[in-house]
Amino acid sequence: MDFGREKPVTLFSSEGNLGQCDNALRAAANGSLSIGASAADGVVLMSFRDVPPLVIKEEVKKVFKICDTIGCTYSGLQPDCRIQVNIGCQIAEEYYDVYGRYPDVDVFTAHFSSVVQEYTQKSGYRPFGTLMIFAGPVKGVPRLYQVDPSGSYQTADVCTSGIGYSEAKKFIKRRLESLDDNMVNCVSSMREFAGKEVHPEDIDIGVYYKTKNVFKTFTLDEVKEVFDSLSKN
Repeated sequence: MDFGREKPVTLFSSEGNLGQCDNALRAAANGSLSIGASAADGVVLMSFRDVPPLVIKEEVKKVFKICDTIGCTYSGLQPDCRIQVNIGCQIAEEYYDVYGRYPDVDVFTAHFSSVVQEYTQKSGYRPFGTLMIFAGPVKGVPRLYQVDPSGSYQTADVCTSGIGYSEAKKFIKRRLESLDDNMVNCVSSMREFAGKEVHPEDIDIGVYYKTKNVFKTFTLDEVKEVFDSLSKN
């Protein structure tokens, strides 16, 4: 008889793993594809809306604005992401109240990941079933960070999560260029590896612009313009 599910979430297995963190990571990895790609002039975040046929796709958000300079996307469980976005907004606003400006994304991610880590060890909590990708500046330089359900985080030029993430990452890393080029390449990657036919209304896009030092989410018309750019190429 297997009593593994009766064990506390804080108990390590004989292999040195936390079972609930592994399960949360599996839930995130089974989510729809999300991509982040950085360039010298900015960072693009892109995510595939994989929803049932009767759901209005435009009302489903996959890219969120945390503050004026930081945005995020995710793969995994939508309810968990909503809680994490609220946590992120609170961190950014509290920092602004103290320092009069929003945090750089490295400072923000360090604080955010420590809160995520608490959910892996407190009684009555469970790990979040999401992989979060954040975009923003670090001393004026566009950067990209990824946070997993255990609270571990890393920075990279390309971050991917969800179904098809490995192939998508290889595809984009070979084609990293300017911000505009990265947007087109991310759409190409979505079409290739999302596992379904991809149309403009299926994609949510957000971009951090270095020159303006702002994070902006795209409207459907702006997403269509990116698709049109791909068609011209």
